Amino acid sequence: MSNRGNKSGGVKPRQIINNIIFLGPVIAFLILMLIYPLVYSLYMSFHKWELTQITPPSFIGLKNYINLFKDPLFWHALKIQIIFICIAIPLELIIGLLIALLFQIEFKGNNIMRTLLLLPFFILPSLSGTTWRFILHPTYGVFGAIYRFLGKEPVDWLSNGTLTFIAVIFQDVWRTWPFIFITLYAALSNFPQELKEAAAIDGASKFQIFFSITLPLLIPAITVACFLRLIDALRIFSEVYVMTEGGPGNATTFLSIFIYKNAFRFFQMGYANAAGYILTTIAMIISAIGLTRIFSREIYEY
Repeated sequence: MSNRGNKSGGVKPRQIINNIIFLGPVIAFLILMLIYPLVYSLYMSFHKWELTQITPPSFIGLKNYINLFKDPLFWHALKIQIIFICIAIPLELIIGLLIALLFQIEFKGNNIMRTLLLLPFFILPSLSGTTWRFILHPTYGVFGAIYRFLGKEPVDWLSNGTLTFIAVIFQDVWRTWPFIFITLYAALSNFPQELKEAAAIDGASKFQIFFSITLPLLIPAITVACFLRLIDALRIFSEVYVMTEGGPGNATTFLSIFIYKNAFRFFQMGYANAAGYILTTIAMIISAIGLTRIFSREIYEY
């Protein structure tokens, strides 16, 4: 019986070979599509490569990276990227958490309303940026119509640097808060209700239950949601590009827009590759820290 079970349950060498043959081309294709561009872009980041010249790329070592760290526009792009992340993600977390707690209350149409709230997250970033560009237009936008209805002069949000930056944050919060909401809602739905009931019997208030039981149990889900949003916010591009193209001036020139402009407007491909690798390094460091935190014992001690 045991031999027969082992024979039937084991993996045959022929099956392994068949699996390798079947998956080999797919794995090779993925490696080629992922590894080669990364290695080649790293290689070109050490070269001076201008598409406006017919001369081949020339090796210049770390000069592109040195020039980047001397470039005030690069530091400006990094600064506004950090400011954007520090404002947008906390707002999304607060909104998502409050709505997730609200939907713990059963009411008629709960499922339909929850589904409708998720719709912005499934809109393409470029379409979201285009929509908000129309909404904020002073002549035919919704905001302009509201201002005129109130008897006030419409404000051109996308011509003022500060207002444009705020508008980009509004757009990002509107589109991505449902992700945090559904993540926290799923976590809340799986919580053991016995703990809350026991605390309520002992006389704990709703605020005490939230801060002593609910919030500590939510920390793993909050960490994962914020970590994923952080990685996504680092590569924000299409919605900002269609809204502002990095303007006015450089008010919304995030790192991705900075890379795009150097590559496809100024045709400094080596310089753009160096900036791209700095952004990649930042994302990898954050990913390593986040994954270490997520899979550490501390996050599961609750």
